[in-house]
Amino acid sequence: MFGASTTPVRLSATDRTRANTVYDHWAQSIDSYEQSVQVSAFSSKFDAFLKGTYTLSADEMAGFRLFDGKGNCNSCHLDGRGTTLKSGQTDTSTAAMVNPLFTCFGSANEGVPLNPGNAFYYETTPDAFGFTPNPYGFGYRDLGLGTFLRSGFGSGANPNQTWTQFAPTVDGQMQVSSARDVAMTPPQCPTTEAPGPYFQKGFFHNGYIKSLKQLVHFYNTRDKYAYPVTSGHCPAGTTEKVDCWPMPEVKNNIDMTTGNLGLTDQEENQIVVFLQTLTDGFTRPYPNIDTFTGTCMSGGSAKTQGNEFLIPTPPLPPCASAICDVAPVPGPKPIP
Repeated sequence: MFGASTTPVRLSATDRTRANTVYDHWAQSIDSYEQSVQVSAFSSKFDAFLKGTYTLSADEMAGFRLFDGKGNCNSCHLDGRGTTLKSGQTDTSTAAMVNPLFTCFGSANEGVPLNPGNAFYYETTPDAFGFTPNPYGFGYRDLGLGTFLRSGFGSGANPNQTWTQFAPTVDGQMQVSSARDVAMTPPQCPTTEAPGPYFQKGFFHNGYIKSLKQLVHFYNTRDKYAYPVTSGHCPAGTTEKVDCWPMPEVKNNIDMTTGNLGLTDQEENQIVVFLQTLTDGFTRPYPNIDTFTGTCMSGGSAKTQGNEFLIPTPPLPPCASAICDVAPVPGPKPIP
């Protein structure tokens, strides 16, 4: 983000030490807060279910079984149980002894399309301080973990240069986030799903997906409805995010355990219903959850939610050399 320098503000050695100490304390404070009951509450319907104080509804239980089975969600978003991918399989695993965090803390490239709605692509001129966030415009490609291993543009320095050689094997991979609280909204906008009233969120690392229904449908049909186009340019007769998925931003290292799961529309909906059981505040409501002063959205369908705001992707220039020509270069496929 700051060119070749990770410390663009010039400080004396003494002041640099002081600044680093402040940031260390800041990080420790964030870590402590994230472990607190305010953030890691474990007060969802699912947590109550694990304790035997809540009975999942028929659709919630069906979604739970799909999450661990046909949907293959549990392979990355670990819920403390085994994964049963094949019909007729029985889960013989032992339940985890700790509260499941619904993440493996790993990384994956799910083949998400480039999102031209991100402001970052347009921040190509200096601000009042002379800083240009993205001098490459639409030549920027988010290589995720690969960028970090190369100590590349927008990333801090890789602390272990022996890792750099592995960058091409992880290009496009993003950290697997927790599925907990993925459906959390203020009570004024009680859902993430249209027609609502709903609270608009953006899912995946770049916010391309706008509803949980779309998210599950993407995992289910990414490869079935794949088209060699960018967002905003699906062929006539198709609908983006329904029966047309634009091409991945980074085509290397795509997770092929998803993309054509064979879920029915009802099964997709049941997984969404299960995801909604992961919202904290069920057994111990948050005292300040009703302080939202924004405006809810309403209308439309969760399947096409946000499509009215799609921005057609302009013709993409080649990936900037400062990103895609940094050794070891991406491969086996070059990043267009």
